[in-house]
Amino acid sequence: MEESFKFRYYPAEELMIESIDKRLNRDEKKARRFLMNYTIDNGKPFNLNETTEDLAKSIGFSKENLYNLFNNLLDKVAIVVDEDKNVNFIYPVSALPTKHKITLSDGRSFNAMCAIDGMGTAFTFKQDVVIDSVCSNCGSSIHVEIKDGKLADFYPEDMHILHVDLNKNQDWSGNC
Repeated sequence: MEESFKFRYYPAEELMIESIDKRLNRDEKKARRFLMNYTIDNGKPFNLNETTEDLAKSIGFSKENLYNLFNNLLDKVAIVVDEDKNVNFIYPVSALPTKHKITLSDGRSFNAMCAIDGMGTAFTFKQDVVIDSVCSNCGSSIHVEIKDGKLADFYPEDMHILHVDLNKNQDWSGNC
């Protein structure tokens, strides 16, 4: 599939990055999904200090196993945690306000790290999404709809997407 992409200034292999999901094992994916849904459903970051035995059992792990899974997510740069142990970023979900609002077809909405991450949420959550964002260059409103995994609608009609080489950065939240 990658061979089919052609770019003007870069070879495709320099622009392709491995998805976070591919870096995680089954249990890490389950813990990541829990953190994303917690943030979306509660409108706030999950605090790692709130990891209780009941919570761990409710998602099918021991408390110690869940701590290990959260640490693995940190090590694999799938989450970003602040000094108070708040999970502020679970790629692509941001627990902090951004200019990139995502609405899932199930009616839930949340902030994404960037508009491109917002587009990826259609695949992360396996549902249609609407992205309402703001251009970081000119401040204009951006609206994108992804339906059935395809671009269904967008404005402005002449918008362009810029790519940042995220392979050169460890902390994507500060460079996206």
